[in-house]
Amino acid sequence: IGRELTVSFQLVCYLIGVVIYRIYFHPLSHYPGPKIAAATRLWWTWHQLRGKFPLTVHELHLKYGEIVRIAPTELSFTGADAWKEIYGFRSGLPENRKDPAENTDADKMHPTIINADRKTHGELRKLLSNAFADKVLKGQEHVLLHYIDLLVSRLHEVAEGKEPVDIVKWFNYVTFDIIGHLAFYEPFDCLKNTEYHPWMSMIFNAIMYVHYIRTFQRYIDVRSIILAIMPKRIVERRKWHIGLVGEKVKRRKRQNPDYIDFMSHLIQAEEKGKLTHPDLVANANLMVIAGSETTATILSGTIYYLCTHPRVMNKLLEEVRTSFSASEEINIARISKLKYINAVIDESFRLYPPAAGSHPRITPPEGARIMGQWLPGNTSMGMAQYAVFRSPANFKDPELYLPERWLDTAGPYVHDRREALQPFSFGPRNCIGRNLANIELRLILAKMLWHFDIEMMPECLNWPRDQYIYTSWEKIPLKVRILARQQPAQPHEKLLDN
Repeated sequence: IGRELTVSFQLVCYLIGVVIYRIYFHPLSHYPGPKIAAATRLWWTWHQLRGKFPLTVHELHLKYGEIVRIAPTELSFTGADAWKEIYGFRSGLPENRKDPAENTDADKMHPTIINADRKTHGELRKLLSNAFADKVLKGQEHVLLHYIDLLVSRLHEVAEGKEPVDIVKWFNYVTFDIIGHLAFYEPFDCLKNTEYHPWMSMIFNAIMYVHYIRTFQRYIDVRSIILAIMPKRIVERRKWHIGLVGEKVKRRKRQNPDYIDFMSHLIQAEEKGKLTHPDLVANANLMVIAGSETTATILSGTIYYLCTHPRVMNKLLEEVRTSFSASEEINIARISKLKYINAVIDESFRLYPPAAGSHPRITPPEGARIMGQWLPGNTSMGMAQYAVFRSPANFKDPELYLPERWLDTAGPYVHDRREALQPFSFGPRNCIGRNLANIELRLILAKMLWHFDIEMMPECLNWPRDQYIYTSWEKIPLKVRILARQQPAQPHEKLLDN
């Protein structure tokens, strides 16, 4: 018993020593933040599991400033200049690598454009960059308009019933069908069947699964444990999902091997031996997730903010409806000339970024200078978009929804740090699909507002606050009433207008 007590006492003393060192003597000890966060990563873990971590980080930055210590070896930044220093090109300097703790075992087995090392990432990005070029996307315009017009047609059917609908579902339907066609030369028929494809349900579950894996694997090989205790039906479901992606890829090859789309460049790389089939499948799966869920998220957020800010809604309606005399006139070339719709989307990205959290990087072993501060090697650092975009150091009146801040050349918002808004991330690993997303957002929003008056149900007033964030927003239904334009619209209630 005496020996056990001695060992226990030594362990307690060791842990106390670790805590004291981390709080008072660690190289990061002079950075502000909660003492418990400096002492142990368990604080970080708890808030990640609560699903409100980006909001918590925002509150910390309001209290402590632009640099906050959120874990023993991790710092969070909100300064606009930090985008370039953390995520940007570092000519002649070692790369700030992605935090390896962010990668799951599956990531390590099959590199994708998101998780691959620097060399492999460059090769994958080169393969895909042509597929997302403006010229190529212009050639796919008829595909985008086909599904957007189908969305409008289905919503006209819904509008006749005058019953509230969950607009989140409809945005998921259209974005999923579009990316299905662009990636696999066939839709998922969500709009046709007005229901989620089984793949979509798997995506929602997979996002949560990956979030938990990334949270716990900083301590143990949690993936092996989860797979060991996971119900057989879920294991089989995952196998089915991977099999479905593989089958979609095979069918895409057979249907039109010469068709130029997102997959064609990956298929050619596989045929030349530059890419394995499992790697191709992993990247195809990623494209579907990134090309549908994030776009549907920002569309949902935009409708929420428009409905709760009638002045902005009416101003955007006027721009759209006076710019086009017919729905058929709405296309990529003409929508690019509208200024207010761009400002509305930018402001929606600012207050409701699909990637609300941080994607941390690791300083090289020799350390790095960030925001004038020298950080020791292997320090984790990142920028939580939710906190950056709502920082009063970057934007005046940061909690107000004001699209005009993006148009002002004079006035109270002219000094906003507009470069702080980086919803597609920054640097060599920024989102390769940003051009597609921007086109989709503008076309879908313009078409909907040309055809319909939209009114949000009062029970959805706190829609963003009632959601959790597990890597992405766990969106709850956004109930709206859709009225065809020729019908007299109900007057907007003054909800959250500025």
